[in-house]
Amino acid sequence: MQNNNSLISFLQAFGILLVVVGHSDYGCPVKLPVITWIYSFHMPLFMFISGYLLRYGIEIKRLPLSDIPLYGEKGFIVKKVKRLLIPYVVISSIALVPKSLLGRFAARPIELSFVEYGKMLLYPWDNVIIFFWFLPTLFLIFLIVIYGARILGNRTYPALHLILFISLLLLHLFNPFKEIRLLNIDGVASYLLYFSMGYYACRERIAQKMSGNILLLFAITFSLSIYLISIPNFWGKDVLTAANGISMSLSLGMIYQRYNWRFFHHLFGASYAIYLFSWFPQVLSQQVFLKLTGAPWQVGSCLAILSGVYIPLWIYKWIIRSKDNKLGKIIALLTGQS
Repeated sequence: MQNNNSLISFLQAFGILLVVVGHSDYGCPVKLPVITWIYSFHMPLFMFISGYLLRYGIEIKRLPLSDIPLYGEKGFIVKKVKRLLIPYVVISSIALVPKSLLGRFAARPIELSFVEYGKMLLYPWDNVIIFFWFLPTLFLIFLIVIYGARILGNRTYPALHLILFISLLLLHLFNPFKEIRLLNIDGVASYLLYFSMGYYACRERIAQKMSGNILLLFAITFSLSIYLISIPNFWGKDVLTAANGISMSLSLGMIYQRYNWRFFHHLFGASYAIYLFSWFPQVLSQQVFLKLTGAPWQVGSCLAILSGVYIPLWIYKWIIRSKDNKLGKIIALLTGQS
């Protein structure tokens, strides 16, 4: 279990660095290949991690997924509301006012109105913090998975799970909901595939099965990543590219474990806080700083990466230290850190 803890922590830290770097190219006149590469798999990786964690958690509890309590103080759904929806509503609501006032610096100027407020909550891709689309999307995926498990009960037939996985692959490839932006139903249908990949990867002990050839696997998947982003789009390329990026990340995490590296350890546990709080320092470092100073976009990008990681890391550590006082408890609750 300790090895799994370390692997998951690495994947979370690596994934959040990809997110921060992926949002650091504001002002660049062309799309950088490294940003294209990051966008090809960084959010599928987070969905993979979420599915992996779900399976890992129920294995620790030794309780079938279909039997997990859903409501009450420690109910699964209640915890997900606190973790995902409360920060989505609270932080978005707080960010709406400063973004509307600083509209001249914004990449997507907005007006301050009740219509805009309701729209940004119901249509996650229109949220004032655009990469918060992930929060309600993941919440709906959890609901589908947990209620699906209730319907299926404790059936563990391999053929049933294979059919389920193939069905999710087909749903992704032929997504009939692709025009439905409300609550990002389009994204929910699409990202269920990567969530299931994580769940089944943990269930089938994929990491342990890969461990004997991780250096070769990393070399192959990394090389394939470079090749895939350099060729024209083809049908199903997004799935292949994302699955390859996830495999590369998994092999990199096992290499990190094998050689007892520790350079990501200071970020362990803070990935969710970095996800929630990196937006504002990145905006200040790029849109505001660059427009006020006229500095090269590379300067803003470097500042965005550093501030996007280490200001939220400081906030996370402050919240952890302050959980024993009233203000700290409130902030921890409102930001999903409780």
